[in-house]
Amino acid sequence: MRTKRARIATAAVALLATGITACSSASGTSGSGGANQSAGATIKLGLISDLTGPFSSSFTSSEKGIKAYVQMINSEGGINGHKLSYVVADTASTVTGAQTAAQELVQRDKVFAVVDDSAAFSGAEPYLLQQGIPVAGGAFDGPEWNVAKNTNLFASTGVTDYNSVNAAVGKFMKAHGVTTCGAVGYPNATAGPSAVAVVKSCVAAGLKNGYLNTQVATGSTNVGPIALAMQKAGVNGIVLPVVVSTGFALLGALKQLGVKLKVALLSTGYGGDLLASSAAVQAGQGYMFSSVGQPIEANTAATQKMKAALAKVGVASTPTFAEQESYIATAAIAAGLKAAGQNPTQKSFMTALRKISNFNADGLLSPGTVNFSNLSQNAGGAGAAGCIFAAQLEGTKFVPVQGLPMCGQKVAGLTTGA
Repeated sequence: MRTKRARIATAAVALLATGITACSSASGTSGSGGANQSAGATIKLGLISDLTGPFSSSFTSSEKGIKAYVQMINSEGGINGHKLSYVVADTASTVTGAQTAAQELVQRDKVFAVVDDSAAFSGAEPYLLQQGIPVAGGAFDGPEWNVAKNTNLFASTGVTDYNSVNAAVGKFMKAHGVTTCGAVGYPNATAGPSAVAVVKSCVAAGLKNGYLNTQVATGSTNVGPIALAMQKAGVNGIVLPVVVSTGFALLGALKQLGVKLKVALLSTGYGGDLLASSAAVQAGQGYMFSSVGQPIEANTAATQKMKAALAKVGVASTPTFAEQESYIATAAIAAGLKAAGQNPTQKSFMTALRKISNFNADGLLSPGTVNFSNLSQNAGGAGAAGCIFAAQLEGTKFVPVQGLPMCGQKVAGLTTGA
């Protein structure tokens, strides 16, 4: 699973290190402002991502997701007579860089809409809102996605209410034989509340809250005292809305102490980037990793479609977080264009997309759906579109976790506050 703010804690907290800069992939005319997309005109999209700087190691492959979806749409004849193209802009992993990227996409490239796959996107939003540019993205970088005045934002996997608690996590832990839950998070607006939501969901399911710590230093691997405290508390199920380095360090320490876990679920790590590291594969054996919607290994019609599209742009393994996010966000743009009709303006596009209440990214989010008019539909502790999706690492492959996806509702009367 990737608790939705596990997930988001995942990328917003998910970091790290190098990349390349923005360039265009295909061209075409695009409307700016409220201009009509004339019949047959190519509709140009812009991808904002962290291709250089400290977040780049999590986002360098972002372009493959949008490229795969755009090529798939174009091979099917386009949308309402329009082919799609896209250009890419780099934030350099800063909020000021995100604003610059947005300005380039609008002023230079004249994009119709933006796909966001960036942990620094908040810096771009004020400008894009002012310019009336629609944006679809994973909503993992900050709180701007559930602010009603930001009428141009569309969270492609739903917006998470960090103040609430979802029943799905506790139900999942109970189904796997967990009796005592543990969770750790960083002291930020996403990871901390996600950890709180986990243990409160467990308690609501009749399980024990064995250990909770929301003050772990971001990226820390100094987790020995935490492992000892979990051992003493009898924790046998753990959810970790933290980056892989922290998660692996804690799980390794618990293993050394002889702690037997029924569930060990990490918010980050699912994807081909982990499989490319033999050390990470060895360290992650038997652990569960949240995915953005159905893991590709589920072999459903939706995942087969995504797998085929990604294979055509060179993704031969499990897609990365960035690839999944940009693919799903582009699917949201496509859904809005289909609903907007033959000659959409940015205004008519946003009106049409806001009315969609059952978006599922061609089935990838099923059985969950996204309601674009609801700015806080997913309770804390649940994944994409209110559901938990995850795969377990077995050997050199991810295997879908039995009993998932599992979806839940907000638990009445429970919040992540004191």
